[in-house]
Amino acid sequence: MSKLNPEKLSVEFREGITTTEPIIPRRYTLTHSDITAELFLTIGLTYAYDKINAMRDEVLGEWIKVGDQYFFYVYLYVDGQFGSGTTAIRNYIFRRELPLALEAIRYGDRKFFSAHPELNDAPIIVHFMSTNPQFNRIENWGTFSHYYISSSHRSPKVNPFRQNRYLLDIKIGDVTGDAIPDKVFLYGSKPEGATGVFTDNIIIVIEDGRTNETKTITPAFNSGYNPRLFLGDFTKDKIDDIKISIDSGGSGGYGFFYLYSFKNNNLQEIFNFDKYNEEYKYKVDYADLYKVDVGNVMLNKLFTLDVSHKGYDYVSQYYDEKGKLKKPVQGEVLALGALVPIVNDEKINAYDLLASQRIIGTTNSDTLGYIENLLSWDGEKFVSSRMFASIPGTNLTSLY
Repeated sequence: MSKLNPEKLSVEFREGITTTEPIIPRRYTLTHSDITAELFLTIGLTYAYDKINAMRDEVLGEWIKVGDQYFFYVYLYVDGQFGSGTTAIRNYIFRRELPLALEAIRYGDRKFFSAHPELNDAPIIVHFMSTNPQFNRIENWGTFSHYYISSSHRSPKVNPFRQNRYLLDIKIGDVTGDAIPDKVFLYGSKPEGATGVFTDNIIIVIEDGRTNETKTITPAFNSGYNPRLFLGDFTKDKIDDIKISIDSGGSGGYGFFYLYSFKNNNLQEIFNFDKYNEEYKYKVDYADLYKVDVGNVMLNKLFTLDVSHKGYDYVSQYYDEKGKLKKPVQGEVLALGALVPIVNDEKINAYDLLASQRIIGTTNSDTLGYIENLLSWDGEKFVSSRMFASIPGTNLTSLY
């Protein structure tokens, strides 16, 4: 956990709230920028829901009075959108970054705490909200007196990407567009007690080949397994873009993927797996005669799968002897599991992206097929140029 840098914190007081009043209601919404590492604190009578993104990585807080005593309640949405694999990682990240968030709230509302000094000793009660009992917890995190940062505080000048981190990957290519090769490094740390190849605090460092100046990128999800880099021209401008892939490690086989353009030293996020999952939604419905319909409303696409080959024990769970559904049954298209560069033009070494998502039945172990979506750059964003549903092969029958 890094100490708060006040220069990276922006504070907004909304209508009905002053720097000192009221105590109740007084609600805090803390969000951040993944690219610049800036923090944004909004203090209002209600939560700033307009500042909350699909990632749901905000910190919400409010003052509560029970009898004569004040408490500060914090609410964290631990469950991710992609199953139990990300819940454990989100829980770890929230716990790692919560002290920084509390420092930001205490510093950003420091005039309020000066006007009400007794609140420095109010207990901080944190609600880790999850449908998984292992992560659904309510804990006491001390008082704001433990998270005090003075106005004169400045973060020490340290090398931010080599401190307690390991070099995980390195790629060389022209990412700035000046025809001089640049170096792109991937760093990460391994938390004490972590098992396997789990990596935390993953960051990308770009070293300009002409000036040797560096730029650091911190992805929103920067913990997971097997982090790796790929450089390639995805925007068709003959300049390498930066792709990072991180495996969740969960049973769902999800992945965290980001693409960045650094043309003319201007950093731009051009692909975000979370936004992709929000945009491409599917409906999976079992139908009569051992069929499963997979629909994407946005693209007006419908795929029909046949599950009759799965055998009597499987189909008898859902169908009667005439092949009619016993009751409505739904499956699911899981979140993005793979994002593979596909050569689009060998002459200029340009790439498209092949996005793959697993289609499942009523359980995670029941793979029905895969959605494969070919994404091409249209000059502003990645769009679907072709979408397929693929199915796993089965053994040849005696007819062959």
